[in-house]
Amino acid sequence: MGSFGSENVIWDLSDLFDSVDDSRIQLVIDEVLKRSADFANTYKTRLRSLSIAELYDAFKESEDLLIPLYKLSQYASLSNAIDTQDEAIKSLVARVDDVESDVANHLVFFDLELSQFDKDYLDTLLQDSVIKNYAYSILRSYQTAQYNLNESEEKMINVKDVTGSQGYKKLYSELTSSFSFKIELDGKEQVLTGPEIRNLRLHKDQAVRQKAMKLFFQAYQDNHITLTHIFNNLLKDFNTERKIRGYQSPIHVRNISNDLSEQAIDTLHRVTTRSNTLVQRYYRLKKELLGLDKMTLSDIYAPFPNLDETFSYSEAKQLVLDGFYEFDSEFGDIAKAMFDRNRIHAPVVRHKRGGAFCSGSTPDCYPYVMLNYLGKPRDVSTMAHELGHAIHDVLASKQTLTNYHPILPLAETASVFSEMLVTDILKKRLTDKQSKIVMLSEKLEDIFATSHRQNMFSEFEKQSHLAISDKLLSSQELCSFYKQRLESMFGDSVAITDEYHWEWASIPHFLDYPFYVYAYNFGNLLVFALYQMYLEEGQSFIPKLKTLLAGGSSLSPLDMTRSIGIDIESEAFWQKSIVYIEDMVNELEAVVRS
Repeated sequence: MGSFGSENVIWDLSDLFDSVDDSRIQLVIDEVLKRSADFANTYKTRLRSLSIAELYDAFKESEDLLIPLYKLSQYASLSNAIDTQDEAIKSLVARVDDVESDVANHLVFFDLELSQFDKDYLDTLLQDSVIKNYAYSILRSYQTAQYNLNESEEKMINVKDVTGSQGYKKLYSELTSSFSFKIELDGKEQVLTGPEIRNLRLHKDQAVRQKAMKLFFQAYQDNHITLTHIFNNLLKDFNTERKIRGYQSPIHVRNISNDLSEQAIDTLHRVTTRSNTLVQRYYRLKKELLGLDKMTLSDIYAPFPNLDETFSYSEAKQLVLDGFYEFDSEFGDIAKAMFDRNRIHAPVVRHKRGGAFCSGSTPDCYPYVMLNYLGKPRDVSTMAHELGHAIHDVLASKQTLTNYHPILPLAETASVFSEMLVTDILKKRLTDKQSKIVMLSEKLEDIFATSHRQNMFSEFEKQSHLAISDKLLSSQELCSFYKQRLESMFGDSVAITDEYHWEWASIPHFLDYPFYVYAYNFGNLLVFALYQMYLEEGQSFIPKLKTLLAGGSSLSPLDMTRSIGIDIESEAFWQKSIVYIEDMVNELEAVVRS
C-alpha cells in the first residue's frame, strides 16, 4: 500500500512525555496518588459545610491534581494506538489504569457528596456567580444522584473493572489488532493489516473487494468463541451494573450521561429508520451506475469507473486548509497549527490501531490526531473531520478541565461541519458530469455511513442488550440480530452476503462505549440544520457556531442548542435534516438523467 507522502507525518508527544522510560512518569504517579489522598482527607464529609468560595477552591484543586494524570493517560493511550503490541507500552497502559482506579477511589466521595446537597442549598449555589463555572456540573451531580451507589460500592466497581471490563476491552483490542490478511494483489501475495484490507472495499475490481471482505470477516468468524465470550461478558457486566444503579433500560444509561431525553433520542431513531428508503434509492442507482449484475455489501463503497482519484497527503492538507480558511480565519489557523506543531500521526504501519481519532486531554495542551492515510477522497474527509474535532477542542480550551470536553451529543458538531466545508471546496472545483456524480455519490455514502449506519448499529445494540439481559447469546444469535438490522437498512437494494453477518464482531464501539454510536447520527443530522442556517445567514452565523463550540460541556445540550434557535426534541427539526438528504438524492438522480 502506498503512503501518499504521509510516511514521515509522525506526531511529537514531547509536550506530554519523552518516552515510556521518562523519569517524570513516576513523579506524576507519585504526586497524583499523594494529592488525591490528601484531597480526600481535606474535603471528605465537609463539602456541605464549605463556604461557596471554599467549594470553588475544592473544584480548582481537583482539576489541578487531575491534569497531569490526564496527560499521562493520553500519552500512554496515544503510544499504544500506534503500536498495540509493544510490551513496554502495554505495561505503562496497565500502570496508568491502576493509578486511575486508585485516584478515582480517592475522589469518588466528591460527586457523591455534591449529589446529596438539598434542593434549597442547590438553588442558592446555582445563582452564585463565584461558582458559576461549575454550576452545570453540580446540577448534573444532583440530577443523577439516584443512579449512584454508596462509596464503598463505587470503589469496588472501580477496582474490579481494571481486571474485569477494562481487561476484556484490552483483550479485544490486542486480538483484533493482531489480525493480518494474506491476499494476492497485482500478481503477488501481500500481507495486509485490518485497515489496509478494509480499504480494498475501494478497489476497482469487484472480485478483489469481495475477496478482501470475506478474508476480513473470516478472521472474526475464526475467533468467534473468544469474541462472542468477550461480547457476552462486557454486555452482561454493563447490564448487571445498570440494573443495580436503577437505569430503566440499556440505552437509558447513555441518555442520562448525555443529558438527553428519551423523547429526543426515540425521535432521532424513528425519523432515521423511516428514511432508510433513501439509502435503498441511492444504492439501486449506484448499482446501475456501476453496471453491476449483482451488488453486494462489499460493493457499497466501490469507486466509479474511469475515476480512480487519489490525493497526496500534501494535497489533502491544502484542500482542508483552503476549506477552513474560506469559512473562518480562526478555523484555518487552528488546523494549520495542528500540522505545524506535529500533532498528527498519518501513515499506516503494522500494529497501529485502525480508524482515526482526535485526542484532546486537557485545555492547556493542543490535541492530537491519528489518521491511517491512504490517499482516497474519504481520507481527505476524515482528515477534515478529525481536525474539526481539534478545532472544537481548541475553541473549548477557555473552559477549565471540568467543562473542557465537548458534551457528547454535540461532540460531532465541528467535525461534521468541517467535512461539509471541504466538500464545498471540492464541489467548486468540479466541472464535468462524471465528477459531479462521484462527488454527490461519495457525500451521500458518507452521510449514510455516519447517520443511517450508526442508527443501524444503535438499533442492533438495543436488541442485543435487551436479549443479553436474560441470557448469554450465541454467535449465531448475534449474527441473526445483525442480519435483521442490515435488511432493515438496505432492503433489497444490495445482496447481504453471509460473511457480513459477522460485522458486529468488528465494531469496537459496541464494547468500549455502549450506545455511543447514536451520537454520530445526532451530530450529523444536527449539522445539516446548522449548515442550512449558515447558507441562509452567511457570516452572521459564524459567531453562533463558535459560541456553541466554545461552550464545551458548560451547559446542557438542550440549553446550548436552544440558544441558537434549535429544538432537538421536535420531530420537525430532525425531519428537516432528512429533507436535506432527500434533496441530495434528488439532485444526484437529476444529474444522472441529464
